[in-house]
Amino acid sequence: MKIDKKLSVVELLKRAVKLLLSNINLALIIFLCCLPLFCFLIFFELSLQTTLSFTYHFLSKQVNVGKDLPENDLFLQTTTNYLTYQSLYQQRNIWEDLSENDLIPWLIKTSLLYFFPYTILDLLTTTMIVAASSTVYTSKEEPLGLIDLVDRSIKICRKRLGGCLVTTLYVLLLSTSVFLFFLPLCLLFFFGFFSHWADSLNIVGLIHERQTFLDLVPFLIYAMVVLVQATLFMYLTAKFIKWSAGWNMSLVVSVLEEGEDGEEGVYGSDALSLAAWYRKGHETRDVWMMLMFLIFALTTRMPCLYSKCSLSSNGNRMLYTGLYVGLICFGNVLKWLACVVRYHDCKARPLRKKADVEQARPPATEIPPKVLVFK
Repeated sequence: MKIDKKLSVVELLKRAVKLLLSNINLALIIFLCCLPLFCFLIFFELSLQTTLSFTYHFLSKQVNVGKDLPENDLFLQTTTNYLTYQSLYQQRNIWEDLSENDLIPWLIKTSLLYFFPYTILDLLTTTMIVAASSTVYTSKEEPLGLIDLVDRSIKICRKRLGGCLVTTLYVLLLSTSVFLFFLPLCLLFFFGFFSHWADSLNIVGLIHERQTFLDLVPFLIYAMVVLVQATLFMYLTAKFIKWSAGWNMSLVVSVLEEGEDGEEGVYGSDALSLAAWYRKGHETRDVWMMLMFLIFALTTRMPCLYSKCSLSSNGNRMLYTGLYVGLICFGNVLKWLACVVRYHDCKARPLRKKADVEQARPPATEIPPKVLVFK
């Protein structure tokens, strides 16, 4: 039996890019579908940046990451960085006022924006992207026209939108539960580590000073705690990425899979189960692909978070935020196109295997009728 090789992550991405560039009408539809989500994400990301900045400063104060700035007169008279000190001191006072008064309202505001407008917009955009890209990917005709492609995609979305909403609610419930369980561990690891980073750097000095073993016991205990936290953090991160790959596949299943009646489709827990069945044997590839998109989303956000674009008073914050939001939207489009290609590859593989088995089976010989012998 000769079965096609499994598509690697690079091959999936190549097919996704080729699918996007193969039909200009598909690229135009995807662009128009992503435009409302792009405009909303600029507003949402500014709110998210502010919330993360306030949260980081509030938590860093609680664990004393930043030491208090010196306030004695000798320092003010002798330092050459007096202006820098004044700026940092004023910034610290501003951060204290903002974090104490505005942290909870910003958390509530950002959460509400995520659960209602963002989820609905993302659902509509994802459904249209998956339906249109699957139509182009499976079409054996010449490049589909714009009107024909829009008409076919809208018909698919109209039939499957209710089921996709149910699957989205399942995914939202699962992802939120995992995130709320995962968040305390992240905060414990990052802030616990960085709050004692100076102490961890003293190990070389302690060794050179020939300290006794008992002097090293506190540091060794701290190192073991950090090691356990880091291991657990990496394990749960891999699990979360694996689960997110299944959740994305379940959304694609809800859009493209036909049910027994051909109308309602597969959704909810059935979509999650079917997605898990399709992904058997492809888990490692899916983890690497989702990890790549996760790193891409984080790295595009980091420069703006580091420079605090949301708190900037000039107009560059909108420019920077719009730039990385555009990159995030492009990454999401590429991710869903790769998921469509992955879905069709996983679905066609059992059919190809069955066809290969039937071709390899020897031809059936004619069985002669039984002869009844009477004594």
